[in-house]
Amino acid sequence: MRDDDDQPWRPAAPARASAVWEGAPARSDGGPRTEDVDDAGDPAPAAPDPALSTAGPLRPPGRASSALTGVVRAAAARWRRLTPTRRVAGLLGATALVAVLVAVGGVAAGPEYAPVARASFEVDDLRTAPTTTAWSTDLRSALAPGAEADCVGFDGSTRLGDDDVLVTTSAQGYVPDSGCEDAPGRLARLDARTGEVLWVADVAEAVGVDAIGLQASVDPATGDALVAVQSIVGSGLARIDTETGEVQEVLRGPPDDGATGQVDEADGSDGTDRTDEADGSDGSATGGAADGSDPGYDPEGSDPTTGSSTGSSTGTVLQVEGLSTTAVVVSEQSVDRFSDEGAVVAQGGRSLYRLYRADDLSAPTWTGNAGAGLSVRLVGDLLVIDVGDEPLVVDARDGAVEPLPGGLRNVESWAASLDGVVLSGRAGGEPTMVSLDSDGALRWSARLPSTSYPSVTDSCISVTVPGGEVTCLDPRTGDELWSRTLQAPGGGDRDGGSGSGEAEQVQAYFGTATDDVLAAVVDADEQGDPSGLDRGKEVHALAAPSGDERWVTALPVASYVIATSRTTGYAATFFPSGRDTPTLIAFDLSDGRTLWTIELSTGSFTSAFWGPTLVRVDPDGVVHGLTTGVELVG
Repeated sequence: MRDDDDQPWRPAAPARASAVWEGAPARSDGGPRTEDVDDAGDPAPAAPDPALSTAGPLRPPGRASSALTGVVRAAAARWRRLTPTRRVAGLLGATALVAVLVAVGGVAAGPEYAPVARASFEVDDLRTAPTTTAWSTDLRSALAPGAEADCVGFDGSTRLGDDDVLVTTSAQGYVPDSGCEDAPGRLARLDARTGEVLWVADVAEAVGVDAIGLQASVDPATGDALVAVQSIVGSGLARIDTETGEVQEVLRGPPDDGATGQVDEADGSDGTDRTDEADGSDGSATGGAADGSDPGYDPEGSDPTTGSSTGSSTGTVLQVEGLSTTAVVVSEQSVDRFSDEGAVVAQGGRSLYRLYRADDLSAPTWTGNAGAGLSVRLVGDLLVIDVGDEPLVVDARDGAVEPLPGGLRNVESWAASLDGVVLSGRAGGEPTMVSLDSDGALRWSARLPSTSYPSVTDSCISVTVPGGEVTCLDPRTGDELWSRTLQAPGGGDRDGGSGSGEAEQVQAYFGTATDDVLAAVVDADEQGDPSGLDRGKEVHALAAPSGDERWVTALPVASYVIATSRTTGYAATFFPSGRDTPTLIAFDLSDGRTLWTIELSTGSFTSAFWGPTLVRVDPDGVVHGLTTGVELVG
């Protein structure tokens, strides 16, 4: 730019080409076009087409070509006669039409995925094998400082909100003189998106037992965590504020030994024993329930004050028998029943059972004296106990006790359903399922084709029969919605012989986001495979409303579907012997095809997904959050 020129420098425009391609309108009289005449007005000879110069003489176009050319020319002529305004309107209309055709064609031709039914179980959608480490956190340093790497394991399967998890420690190889006797019993809150440890609580120290493992549940009403601390013999319980990690209450022994009470925030020790003040009992192990019901409720009719060592504060241990998000049931048993390694060495005797609400461990809502080792099932606020031939159902909210409705004489399986519970067992010698509402009242009772462990969602209660039959019951009425028989792997018949299969219900290990019925058929020839790696299992996804098959995928026999995202499902192989490395298999939820396979972990068992995040836990206690680095849109 020149100094005396105030205008910015602009390069000179390039010269216009002497000739450019442009379409010339055809003459209405059919005469030659302007560019096809020479200076004298005579038709100019056509330039040879290099692409056709060796192809021999040109042939006249066929009738179809001529007709198409005529249509195109007529349309072009009509287009040129339109006003500019009408041309713009025509372009906009054509663009909209093309967009609609593309959208409709894309949906029709694209993969179809079931809607996410339970967002709280949804995990990351990893369409390709994760190759990126989003974060790494040294949990051994944070939760188990000083512990040997082989002595402690970590698990983050308890989800807390959208992204956080509660991480528990567990003792590995915990036997006398193993060097792992001092493994910690700690709980931490971890942000599974960033790997940040938000707080750590020493639950074992607060409860006062040597922990070999922790079990946690979260009360949806208060947000507090109820944490059971299991020792070799006996266990304890703590209620923890998940926002701060502070221990709110503990329960670590018979109520008459002062072990139940409010925690002193200053030093974490127990305050005064408030049991007597709360329920008006005399503090003995057979004291009355909080609702004033029969003290020391005795379902078998024996004297609750005799035949049991639970009446004193010595020689007894507390066992957590059942833990739900809203309640906990514990038993008090004689320590003489157990060996030093925790094995039951003495049968018989009696135990005192106590039922507590999750938000108040200071006083039980129900107590009952019954045989040691009684089978109890706790789902939500409902406790079902097997006593003789008449199971009972107890409401944890008020301690009310009623006979189990529906005629069941034993309980073989149970699961939460529609804010209540479904239980299966036998009634009148026949396989039967009953559904109870949140108050323990009978919704419905239905005969089953055979004894089965159901898979339960809000859309379908699915039961399976050996031989490949899958039946879906309406969770609200118990009516059969549909039934279908799955083909055995390899197409063999199911009456025996090569290729026969047996149906089994595949239940997600930590819950899935899909409402589909996930059922598997295992090739009978592969059921005895010692490694479980042969793909002798086929998992079928059946739409809950209709039973229509969405997809089928082949998996190893020793594998289970553990999680689903919006478009991807995940199955894991587990080998309790530790002989083989667990693997994770990802498959497409539209057609079942395998997308990728990776090794899960080289350390002790842990859940594959912590919240939404896929993790790998190294043997040294460092956990890594894995991702593909690609985020799906929409």
